[in-house]
Amino acid sequence: MDERVQVVVLQTSSMEISHLKALINQKMYYAYIEQYVQTPQLDDDKLYILTSILNNTALPESKKEHYIVTAMLVQMALDTHDLVPNSNDFVHTDHDEKSKQLSVLAGDYYSGLYYLILSEIEEVKMTQVLATAITDINEYKMQLYYKDFDSFDTFIQVFKKLESLLITRIAAFVGEKTISGITPEWLMTRRLEAAKNRITQSGFDKVFGSWSEQIPVSDHHDALYAMNTFIRKETLLIEKRLPHFPAHLSAIKSYIKGTIETAPSNKSSLAEEG
Repeated sequence: MDERVQVVVLQTSSMEISHLKALINQKMYYAYIEQYVQTPQLDDDKLYILTSILNNTALPESKKEHYIVTAMLVQMALDTHDLVPNSNDFVHTDHDEKSKQLSVLAGDYYSGLYYLILSEIEEVKMTQVLATAITDINEYKMQLYYKDFDSFDTFIQVFKKLESLLITRIAAFVGEKTISGITPEWLMTRRLEAAKNRITQSGFDKVFGSWSEQIPVSDHHDALYAMNTFIRKETLLIEKRLPHFPAHLSAIKSYIKGTIETAPSNKSSLAEEG
């Protein structure tokens, strides 16, 4: 499938992103679940990059919207399952036990929403793309949970595939292959920046912490140093590739460049922690 229009450069506006966020949150909201379950934040980076990719296609506006909302519901479902407490976590109250059970059900609930939306527009091919992506993402998660890694870098390479797979699969489906050369690196640096900030502030990041036993690092300082080293290396690679980005992806190029320019200096972070 290739409905990309390379001769037209379409920008992604903040108003459009706000509209899509409202649609996604409206689909997600369920009062009883909200009462008990820690719901993950909507990933602004993935939403922006996905919207920019689909804006550069000849797809009808209604179909673009369905694709974006559906894909982000899938992402939220996957992220919700990541927030489920481990089986050996201590349960303090009946409320905690109910929250644990509902987290699993909430992820399933969000997953079911994307099937419903796609069935309404009879999108068999897109459903197959998303279903295959979910299967592959869960396989990568199993590696992160159960495989012993010989280095932090090896662990991160698996994490990076997991973090970007949904976006790159949809991009390939609509004929956009260029983005796969930078999206995994950029999304991974963003994910590590967020994890690093949470570890610095509270000493823990829920998702990263769930997988940390498989990482050969001795303590938080060691983990933060490894994160910073990876972020610096990947940022340099991204900066080297950005000038060669095609014109039809100028919106994504500007967005990525802006996030790099406003991010804390990696060099300063290393100096503080080293």
